Amino acid sequence: MNPFFFGSSDRALYGVYNPPKARGKTQSGVVLCAPFGMEYMRSHRAFRQLTSLLNREGHHVLRFDYFGTGDSAGAGEEGSVEQWSRDVDTAIDELRDTTSLDRVSLVGLRFGGLLAADVAARRKDLDRVVLWDPIVRGEQYVREMLVSEGALSANGAGGPISAVKGTVGVAGFPLTEGLREEMEKVDLTRLDASAARELVLVVSSEQPDYLDLRDAWKAANVRGRYRLVPSAGNWAEGDKFGSALIPQAIIQDVVSCLS
Repeated sequence: MNPFFFGSSDRALYGVYNPPKARGKTQSGVVLCAPFGMEYMRSHRAFRQLTSLLNREGHHVLRFDYFGTGDSAGAGEEGSVEQWSRDVDTAIDELRDTTSLDRVSLVGLRFGGLLAADVAARRKDLDRVVLWDPIVRGEQYVREMLVSEGALSANGAGGPISAVKGTVGVAGFPLTEGLREEMEKVDLTRLDASAARELVLVVSSEQPDYLDLRDAWKAANVRGRYRLVPSAGNWAEGDKFGSALIPQAIIQDVVSCLS
């Protein structure tokens, strides 16, 4: 395990690089794209477990924090979808430079899946892109977070999202007005991420948004697979003991998708 900072000096990103442990296997690179807010905290151990299993299969793995999150530079209020999407680009380039690999894969969990799909719509040097329980429609995601904090009522009587002004704290993480506006605009069913060699949608439960995304890929003749692996998947729900969520079955399936 090699923790380090990369990127530019004024926007340094904190990353952890884990080289492969397997010998004699074809090596490849994987960048892990983390969720947002409390979901980032609760998924930390799951990402460590995923990293360990990928290393055993011969993969180089890079985990990292977006600008303004975790141990990377920047304040929480400086985060944006555009910036974090560029951070994924920077992480891909860093892993390619470190390993001399031509192509790498992405695994994006929840909001990280949204970012991974956005990057896959722009780059032509990606191998597989695995979207794990991704946020499909940003508007719905923002609404759910605002409802959870009482900034909007659950029945919609509190008005549109635009009626909420300023920064809202979501489980201690800042959700700025600008970030909300960016998130609202994203809809994975309308993104063309077909440049990746293969897209894989791995989900812990069957939900309308996931089925819509699967059908959108099919209609667009995208090289995609849909995999349902029933597992615990409430990444936003913590408890007073701070327990982590480590759904072994779906983690194993993500590994198999990349191996």
